[in-house]
Amino acid sequence: MFCQPRGGGIKEYIVNLTNHLAKADTNNTYILYVLEDQLDFAKSLLPQRFRIKTLPYNSDFLSVVRRSLFSQRFWTHEEETEQFDIFHSPFFHAPRMKRAKLVVTVHDLRLYRYPQTYNPLRYLFLKHAVKDTIRRADRIISISDFTKQEMIQLCGADPDKITVIHEAVNRQAFSADGLKGYELPKEYAELASSRFLFSLGHIEPRKNYPRLIEAFKKLKERKGNADLKLIIAGKKYVDYKDTVKLMEETPDVIYLDFIPRELLLWLYKNAQLFVFPSTYEGFGFPPLEAASLGTISAVSNVSSIPEVCGDCAFYFSPTDTDEMVSVMDCALNNAAHRMEKQRLLEPQLNSFSWEKNAIETLSVYHQTAIG
Repeated sequence: MFCQPRGGGIKEYIVNLTNHLAKADTNNTYILYVLEDQLDFAKSLLPQRFRIKTLPYNSDFLSVVRRSLFSQRFWTHEEETEQFDIFHSPFFHAPRMKRAKLVVTVHDLRLYRYPQTYNPLRYLFLKHAVKDTIRRADRIISISDFTKQEMIQLCGADPDKITVIHEAVNRQAFSADGLKGYELPKEYAELASSRFLFSLGHIEPRKNYPRLIEAFKKLKERKGNADLKLIIAGKKYVDYKDTVKLMEETPDVIYLDFIPRELLLWLYKNAQLFVFPSTYEGFGFPPLEAASLGTISAVSNVSSIPEVCGDCAFYFSPTDTDEMVSVMDCALNNAAHRMEKQRLLEPQLNSFSWEKNAIETLSVYHQTAIG
């Protein structure tokens, strides 16, 4: 399995899947491949009983380009040496194998929906490599039914090759236990006595922050909401300058950029409401992470988000700011509706688990091997 770790959802997928496979499967032999400069990551977070090997590349941009162009020779040699039965790429592209069966996990296809979020050279490589990999794969794991339908529509994927296996939240990592003994840093002390909405995600167009900010300004004009603040946390990613400027110029909007885990947990737990206005998600972890800390969400009614959140969230159209205002106002101030959504958080969380994910992934391996 090629396990290049990255931040965000793919990293969580790799770490949780491999560790739960280690518990679920004691019969098969696993080899995990990581980049040379990510070996420390592998040793600290991936299963100790799995073999770990390094690729002759690092994670810097030039290495990414070289790997895209020249890594096939490396993989051909590895297949001959290790005699893989199955090669699983947890990304949406993979090298060619002469004998081994290929399993690929597809997290989303924003590549085709939002090409501007990729480096131009990377995009030129991926727009052909992804469709080619989906065509060649013996089995495809999709993290949501939404992404499955995207693959069929955009890549002509064979639906019979696709298995939907939902991801999950690591409940131990996203729990109040991580806040024991935690004190807010002095620069954030004012938040302890504030009522605030919280939103999380890279600063990029599909996260839809300008509309959220517009809706927030209107929300504060409604009765009972004048004291609200809006906290947005996320790395600057692409086309972010105007959004960051808007955040800085709007009263009571606080932009925190990248934040440490303890502060993230504190914000999830203490927010009056988590807001997720994204227009496109392959899965969308943050509302479930908020739910794991006991906080309800108001979210977009598009892409995979309804599939993930079920009945435990309030929904709005991400393109209708007036609807966003009304839904957030209800989510904040309608006690009966809040109580009902709160009651549904735990059942929704329990419908996803990494144990189930690993068992279903192992079933895909078995089907691939005999197919």
